[in-house]
Amino acid sequence: MPELPEVEHTRRTLEPHLVGRTVVAARLLRRDIAVAPGDPPGGFSRSRTRRHDAPRRLTRADLLAGERIARLDRRGKQLAIVADSGRALLVHLGMTGHLAWRPPGDRAPAPPHVHATWTLADARGRDAGRLIFRDPRRFGGLWILRSPEDLAARWAALGPDALTITPHDLAARLAATRRPIKAALLDQSTIAGVGNIYADESLFLARIHPATPADRLTADQVAALAAAIRQVLHESLDAGGSTLRDYLDATGRAGAYQDAHRVYGRAGLPCPACGTTLLALRLGQRTTVACPSCQPEPRLPRAGGRGRRVITRR
Repeated sequence: MPELPEVEHTRRTLEPHLVGRTVVAARLLRRDIAVAPGDPPGGFSRSRTRRHDAPRRLTRADLLAGERIARLDRRGKQLAIVADSGRALLVHLGMTGHLAWRPPGDRAPAPPHVHATWTLADARGRDAGRLIFRDPRRFGGLWILRSPEDLAARWAALGPDALTITPHDLAARLAATRRPIKAALLDQSTIAGVGNIYADESLFLARIHPATPADRLTADQVAALAAAIRQVLHESLDAGGSTLRDYLDATGRAGAYQDAHRVYGRAGLPCPACGTTLLALRLGQRTTVACPSCQPEPRLPRAGGRGRRVITRR
């Protein structure tokens, strides 16, 4: 959390305030939340190496100061602020990250855990507000990219974007893994943008048990799952995303889709489709909620090909 709908809604609410504006000043309050070329792959805050060189001092250009913002792009859960020059800041919100726009003249005190700020000006040089990045738990961060090629390389590691996933693309990705389908959906190299919330919701709509091996899905199941993923994500996006704890869009509004969740977070309550009590399972260290009636457990052959077994609940 945030997942694809929350990041896309953030992008849409930021776009009218950022695109075409010039960054006249940028301030980084924590160097370890930024990952620059030459830094450890996950940045200094995530490095497992005890000894490493001191982080390189960042330049104004690294933080897009002096640059005009050309567009905001998104792939999966990642948001890129791209300048006319091709330089970009890639933003990952992690669990508690938040990008917020403050209007011109706003004098409200900065909230706690703000790690970076950008001051903006319009084409006439007038104050166009501020952008702030805050992240209380610091699982997110900023990645400094110096060219369009750097951004393309970064996103090449991600799977197809979940908002437009097709049955063909999903089938190709799932055929390569025997993991439970819930675990496969959470892998951003399989499909980009789905997290715990929307995996549960999509699997329920597609009537697929979360423990089903990904490579055992039939063509009809894959088609149903692709359609369910797109439906759930679009529904959430239309509602402004899901606010479970502290998610707000760039203008400070909470999402409303949490009120429409069918199964996520509803273990012990009746299934909205059949009334059966929803069950909580544990798959890949993640809590999963499913309906035992609408999403029956898969029956798989025993080792050696004799008989069939039922995957037990965990």
